[in-house]
Amino acid sequence: AAKPSRAKTSSRPCVQTGQDPPRPHQGASAVMNKLNRAQKDKVRRFATVADATEEMAFKILKDARWDLEVGLEMFFTMPMAAAASSTDPALVEALFLKYKTEDEDDDMIGAAGIEQFCDDIEIDPIDPVILVISLKMSAQSMGKYTREEFVGGMRKMGADSIEKLKAKLPALRAELQDDNKFKEVYQYSFNFAKELNQKSLPLETASAMWKVLLTNRWALVDEWCDFLAAEHNKAISHDTWVQALEFSRSIGPDLQGYDPAGAWPYLIDEFVEAKMEAKAKLASSTG
Repeated sequence: AAKPSRAKTSSRPCVQTGQDPPRPHQGASAVMNKLNRAQKDKVRRFATVADATEEMAFKILKDARWDLEVGLEMFFTMPMAAAASSTDPALVEALFLKYKTEDEDDDMIGAAGIEQFCDDIEIDPIDPVILVISLKMSAQSMGKYTREEFVGGMRKMGADSIEKLKAKLPALRAELQDDNKFKEVYQYSFNFAKELNQKSLPLETASAMWKVLLTNRWALVDEWCDFLAAEHNKAISHDTWVQALEFSRSIGPDLQGYDPAGAWPYLIDEFVEAKMEAKAKLASSTG
């Protein structure tokens, strides 16, 4: 299967798509600006008590309906709390500074830093395990990790060194073999890869991501991407992205199990129709 190119100058590692650099996302500071005074106070108190990032504090408090005691109880009974407590914050911070962009105005790890990070943990930049890692970091945009994302994610994974993270790669990779966890990574990847404020994913990006995620999982992934490039050549909607995974899981490579009356997106119906027409032409030419 063809793989997306690995361009050193692209600001979208670790999965290369050839698209323009993503625009900065909102981050925790923008989230905080939308909260009222009481909510901001609870986020800061939670972060102090739990030694967590404000981003993590916000997410847990939101789930706890802004009950500080309930939120703290949720945090300290979650596996991530034990993992976080086993890491040395200073070592994680040192790792962040190692990969951080040289621009003092950008408190983040950029393209070059992420590529070096991939090299250091000895994975290919198009290895889907980087998407598991990015999900653990709650990274919002491909091609960069903010300080909060990187530090919070490394602590969540219980890794304060490259060696510790490398030791956890088999377990992280195993999550891709779990259907439910893989689906979570797959669905996360849509928003992770798309541009800020865009509802759809550029076709080139979507095709690259499909090949990263579904190669060796879906026999028709290359045919699907080739069909879209030839017949569609437009951005991919979230619905099509989600349904493509369901189609790959429920419909066989010879289209066994496909029901034309099913509620598939029109692109999938057109793909099936094109494959059936090609199959019929082949049969008539050889018959």
